[in-house]
Amino acid sequence: MFSRLVIIGVGLLGGSIGLAAKKYGLAQTVVGVGRTQKTLDIALRNGIIDQSYLLLEAVPPPTLHDQILVVVCTPVADITRNILAAIQHFGYSEHLLLTDVGSTKTKQVQEISDLRFIGSHPIAGSERNGPDAADAELFQNRLTVLTPTKYHPADNITLLRRFWETLGSHVIEIDAAKHDEILAVTSHLPHVLSVILTQTVQEDERPFTGTGFAGMTRLAAGSPEIWRDILVDNSDPLLNALHRFNSQLQKLMIALQKKDTKTIEQLLHNAKSVLVES
Repeated sequence: MFSRLVIIGVGLLGGSIGLAAKKYGLAQTVVGVGRTQKTLDIALRNGIIDQSYLLLEAVPPPTLHDQILVVVCTPVADITRNILAAIQHFGYSEHLLLTDVGSTKTKQVQEISDLRFIGSHPIAGSERNGPDAADAELFQNRLTVLTPTKYHPADNITLLRRFWETLGSHVIEIDAAKHDEILAVTSHLPHVLSVILTQTVQEDERPFTGTGFAGMTRLAAGSPEIWRDILVDNSDPLLNALHRFNSQLQKLMIALQKKDTKTIEQLLHNAKSVLVES
């Protein structure tokens, strides 16, 4: 599908993309660009990439018929800068396609006008980080969201869709702002609640926690730096999600104050029915 796949940021997601692309023969050469040689050496040793560079500027420029896909897998705060740097480095070519894996999208759509860039968000991951956690099957039967605009060439959208589908994803296309509103509720809010729960339990209470607490707080083990940027980048939709959550919490608190067993039981039944349906 591509003569070169250039992955900027060879961590869990970038490493998994590299492994999957090599497994399914999607690129002749997989190139990794990273901040540390140690991480790149792990990616080389694990067969994730074929070539490594500490600087994007050191990656060989495209040849006449090079078909290049650049996937930026850095924290969201760095995505725009890396996309613009890749556009500048590889220059104008109809054979260049750029995407990312960030969990926020509106900012990128607003700041990047080049129609060769189409946002992607594979909804897959782990609390583990780094290329050692990479898994070629990470995207199997997972949803990947594309956020093209009406101005993007249909051929580019189709090509990017084929790429993710070959990696095993189910692919849908939605508006970037709508994506951010949905992910604020389904991804960013759960992470925030996990973090808040860890801060609610006091130190002398921690020995009494069990598997339920561990399951509820697992998300809080994610990178603080990465999640700081996500929460700030999507602050308005997240605040709306927190207001929705607080509304439900207030209903429960009122029911507890009134010893309203009917309302409490109905809430528990509603929650269970949602889980059964999903």
